[in-house]
Amino acid sequence: MIPINNEIRFETTTKCNYNCVICPRGTFTRNKETMSFELFKLLFDKVRFETKQYDTITFSGFGEPLLDEGLFEKIKYAKSKGFKVLILTNGSKLTVDTFKKLQYMNVDSIRISFYGISSSSYCRVHGISNIIMFEKVKQNLIDISEIKSHTQIILTYNIVDAINSSETQQWIDFWKERVDLVEVWKPHNWVNGKSYRQVQKDKLKTCGRPWNTPLQIQVDGTVNMCCFDYNGKLLLGDLKTDSLNDIFNSDAFQLILKCHENGNFEDSGLICENCDQRNSAKSDVMVYNSIFDVRDRVGKFSTTYTDLQTK
Repeated sequence: MIPINNEIRFETTTKCNYNCVICPRGTFTRNKETMSFELFKLLFDKVRFETKQYDTITFSGFGEPLLDEGLFEKIKYAKSKGFKVLILTNGSKLTVDTFKKLQYMNVDSIRISFYGISSSSYCRVHGISNIIMFEKVKQNLIDISEIKSHTQIILTYNIVDAINSSETQQWIDFWKERVDLVEVWKPHNWVNGKSYRQVQKDKLKTCGRPWNTPLQIQVDGTVNMCCFDYNGKLLLGDLKTDSLNDIFNSDAFQLILKCHENGNFEDSGLICENCDQRNSAKSDVMVYNSIFDVRDRVGKFSTTYTDLQTK
């Protein structure tokens, strides 16, 4: 059973130039590397040969995609096959010229994490010391927002108490009319990587992902279950050697599926057991959305905005 979804998420690098306080890079154990174009093409072509269900590719994962010097070649190849292309970035390398190049390549959307309205809060949340970076990224985003484009610009803001929480409304007011969509979230836990959200006793049987997750391809060609699984604890297989049918009929996936079907994770060894994505109450997860109803938005994927179906 290949989960029903139209999106492939490619992690083409695990390198990042930021050290955000909401990100568990301090406990990251996988190799910091970049996927070659040759490996990307091999995996992309293999997926397309095995199934026609995918039509969207997102460049995301546990690194900064724009640090991948081969990203434009990968985008060009995906576009040549008729795919929609989405990018998640911290914006540090998103200059006006880079945006124009991505726009020319018909990239469909760029989702930018921009967690401050002042240099002080921005640098503290993003874990950088270069205060000039804030003004540089901010001005680039302003200039980009003034370009009439078919490439959608999405800005996201995570509220971190005692750092940027008092600036939230000011940030919303500044950006909501400038870009296509703005979202304000409270940070999640990355399963056990951080502890921003309380893990509730009253949990859902499942987050729903085993049935309709995007295809999560890590930088080394392995496939894992979930984008919150930053260390690959829910490894399903290796796409370099395994078919998609092998991967989604593997013992690893069948165990995950069984636990999510009955809601019993005890003694399973799965990190899903105490994941905040199974919290039954999600009213405090999102604070603001400029387009979607907040209650509706938390039930959608953060890339394609398709519904995440829970059982």
